[in-house]
Amino acid sequence: MSQPLAKHKPRKQDVDLSQHQTTRTSAPWFLADNNPPGYKPEFHEVNATFQPLINGEQAFGAIYDAILAAKHSVDIVCWGFQPSMYFKRGAGAPPIKDFLQQPQLPPLTRDNIDQVVDDMAGKLPFTRRKLHPKDKLMPIGELLEMKSLEGVQVRILTWNNAVGQIPEVMNPGYNVKRGDNENFLQECFDIGWHQDIRTNKNIQFRTRDFDDIDKNAYILPNMLRNGASTLHAAATSKTPSHHQKTVLIDYEYPESALGFVMGHNMLDAYWDKDDHHYVKREPHQGRNGATARHDISSRLTGPVLVHINHNFVAGWDKATGENLTGRRAHLQLPHFKPRPALGTPAMAQIARTQSQTRPQGKVDGEFTVQDIKHLYLNAVNHASQYIYIENQYFRWVNFAEATKQALRNQLAHGRDPGQHGPLYLMVVTNDNEEGMGKGVKNTYKMLDALGKRGQMPELARSDISKEVSRARQDVFMAEQKRNAMRSPSGALPSEASLGLPEKRKKLEELQSKQATAKQDNIPDTDIPGLKTHICSLVSMEGYQQGQPWQYVYIHAKLMMIDDIFMTLGSANINLRSMVCDSEINVCHCQPEITRAARHYLWGKHTADQGNTADASKQMQIALVYDLWGKIMDKNADRRKVKQAPIAPLSKFSSDTSSTTDLD
Repeated sequence: MSQPLAKHKPRKQDVDLSQHQTTRTSAPWFLADNNPPGYKPEFHEVNATFQPLINGEQAFGAIYDAILAAKHSVDIVCWGFQPSMYFKRGAGAPPIKDFLQQPQLPPLTRDNIDQVVDDMAGKLPFTRRKLHPKDKLMPIGELLEMKSLEGVQVRILTWNNAVGQIPEVMNPGYNVKRGDNENFLQECFDIGWHQDIRTNKNIQFRTRDFDDIDKNAYILPNMLRNGASTLHAAATSKTPSHHQKTVLIDYEYPESALGFVMGHNMLDAYWDKDDHHYVKREPHQGRNGATARHDISSRLTGPVLVHINHNFVAGWDKATGENLTGRRAHLQLPHFKPRPALGTPAMAQIARTQSQTRPQGKVDGEFTVQDIKHLYLNAVNHASQYIYIENQYFRWVNFAEATKQALRNQLAHGRDPGQHGPLYLMVVTNDNEEGMGKGVKNTYKMLDALGKRGQMPELARSDISKEVSRARQDVFMAEQKRNAMRSPSGALPSEASLGLPEKRKKLEELQSKQATAKQDNIPDTDIPGLKTHICSLVSMEGYQQGQPWQYVYIHAKLMMIDDIFMTLGSANINLRSMVCDSEINVCHCQPEITRAARHYLWGKHTADQGNTADASKQMQIALVYDLWGKIMDKNADRRKVKQAPIAPLSKFSSDTSSTTDLD
């Protein structure tokens, strides 16, 4: 039996006077003590500056510049790390071959040729040159090595996919297998880099994983308590991952410290520009993943860095046995000041999922830190106009149910959709096989919960067929029961007494629905007060007439509400991210930041055809919702005849018949 959703209740809003002389109350977006009862978040909101970094060119470029300027330390937490990856690309970036050389062989003679051949066996045909050209753009491994030679301490903490459950190679050069996106020269660079840093005292590369106690005592029960099937829970508990992505620069020198909370992975395929170009390029020139990739990260300064550091040092000490926590204990919130030159001032809160850490509060059934889950469930309680989501996965059914429950509560307390308008839920996620992966069943359940199962028509038809079979069985069993109740005189009980008229009517309705579903599109199920778009993206820039459309892989982990609240980070909208994997998100409720980011993203996704300067107003968001529908309808028609899309926005549509239930 699944655990009931924790009830997040309205609370008084603390007023931040740090940026304004006047006060303005708003919904309590931040996590707070005793909401729900017994709950206590790991971290409370603190002062910060926040800068969204949309797509790889912005995000990796900002991180490259920060590392280049580092004077003391670079602390990286990642899901995967590729030394040969170019964080900055284009003009000024030499190809990877320029950073390699062929090893010099001694003059060959009849006497030494066998020995030379033996010496070369198993060695790479190319080795690193270690150029460190300050006037050129370097692969990230080259840059980090250069900084280490300047005395900067570099620490990299990454997940080690020990059992090989993920097909993607996360640590090329460290793992035996070549990275998915790597060419041979990149592989030579990566292997050589890992060999070279073994003797570099200023670069430490460490991996981490989960032990059997974490998996069996905490993760498996967490999954089952939160509604996972036995198969889903068992599979996830055997394959948890450390999915966090952060960077800290010069933390021990607060006046110059800054940090990043990321969605991006430090692998080649995650670099892309805003145009999500159709054409793949060389790894030093542009996006070179199999398809375009959409993602978002953030840069932060101020006291919030203390909480990002807490996450880093706890993981680092557990993986290495060091006491970096103790060495940095003297650095507290007052030591760090926001740096407005690097972002907009805001109150920000860090939230984690961490199965290796016990929570501070006491909520029934929770024995590990699950703050990101509470962050999402709390935020939807306060949505009044729109919820906008970009996420790699969209299959945490509890979230759909919580959204509907929050709306039912509003309707029960006087919200009138005719007068106040509906709540709009707009989602951009993956509808491709790569994106849905092993979580097709829960993706379908999510869409079904939101009245959109027709966007996965094969599974919807199968579902309707099962409903017809159950209804037919109900009629049959009622008829059998009625016959069994025949009196000695032959009299039968009334059909009404056994509910037969209602059962037959339900069967007829389902059979009619089944007949329609075989021929036509399956209609949406109306949810009072809720309007929903489930969307995906396609590459528009560089598309040539007659080519197949190419999806943009969504890797973002973003939610924005009412042009006020925003959260982003590493957590996907699936149960794994909420109760199993290690994750880290940041949130704020600064309208200036949220509105600008939302406006920018909607402009890009709709080619400026479905946007508004202020989505907090019902009339404006209603107009945008209608425009999105028209864009997706036009694109659906154009896709059939291989005409260019009018905008990247496309309707989520999957004809899969798979029912995999492993995520």
